[in-house]
Amino acid sequence: MRPDGADAMGGLNLLITGASGYLGKHTVAYSVAAGHRVTAVLRDRTALLQGWPDQVHVIASDLNDLKVLPHDIDVVIHLAASLEGDDAAQQSDTVDATKSLLSACLSLQKPPAFVLASSMSVYSGMKVNAGDVIDENSPLDDRADLRDAYCRGKIAQEMLCATVAADAGLPLQILRIGALYGPGRVWNAHIGVGLGPLLIQVGKDGEIPLSHVRHAAQALVLAAEQAGQGRSGVVNVVDDDLPDRKRFVKALKWRGWPKVTVPLRMVERAARLSAAWQGRPGLLRMPVLRARLLPLRYDNGRLHDLGWQSEGRFEDLMKQAREGGDD
Repeated sequence: MRPDGADAMGGLNLLITGASGYLGKHTVAYSVAAGHRVTAVLRDRTALLQGWPDQVHVIASDLNDLKVLPHDIDVVIHLAASLEGDDAAQQSDTVDATKSLLSACLSLQKPPAFVLASSMSVYSGMKVNAGDVIDENSPLDDRADLRDAYCRGKIAQEMLCATVAADAGLPLQILRIGALYGPGRVWNAHIGVGLGPLLIQVGKDGEIPLSHVRHAAQALVLAAEQAGQGRSGVVNVVDDDLPDRKRFVKALKWRGWPKVTVPLRMVERAARLSAAWQGRPGLLRMPVLRARLLPLRYDNGRLHDLGWQSEGRFEDLMKQAREGGDD
């Protein structure tokens, strides 16, 4: 347990949605280790994870059907959202589910503070240039209609939470989490597109906005502690040691992949030539291409202000992820 953590605070009653998911299970574990009491919300009780301590209380419910919350919740950590699907899926599983959860919170005599797991995808790729630093003041995408459904869902979710929190006077921490990696997950769309032995890659420069899953879980719990003390904020959650694309691909080559890479300029040319094609894939739409592949740098100063600490270098954490040694 951290010496500056929950013992000094007396512990919080946390409600964690999406608790059986990839990030959720680590957030539950980190919360318990930090001395907090956890109510885990699962869509399906069969997803209940082995190894959870007895003090983790479980609610099995779709968030769209959740009407009543425990009366003593101090902070909600909201992770549940759709990671894929079209706009209808994002509306139902991300936006409407969040609206239902917020309604349940506001029905309590003392509504809890709120922590939202958002995404770095909400930032614009069209209003920045190669080499720019992305921080919490960087422009959000105001043309999400040209992006993917996930981006649109996360922007709408952020706006909903900010509006409700402001109207109700609730502390709100929005964490814009980078591309998660860890055991069982080492790939992300910021590298390029993999097609068999081929990698369509954006050159070799530009940091990859990574967040190891344990780093993200730590950040969420630290943010919950801040929200529990009445503090609001927006925090980008990316690791200290962010590899460039050359370094990341080198770490992937332990299995001999990729064998061939295609430079960004060829893909950009194809994107411009196909501009009139309404059904073109996301990679051939310039706003999507730039948001995923533009070489940028990332600042995590506010993350450190929370008291967050890195667990190690990228190569060491990636080695653990490949071997599944920390899951």
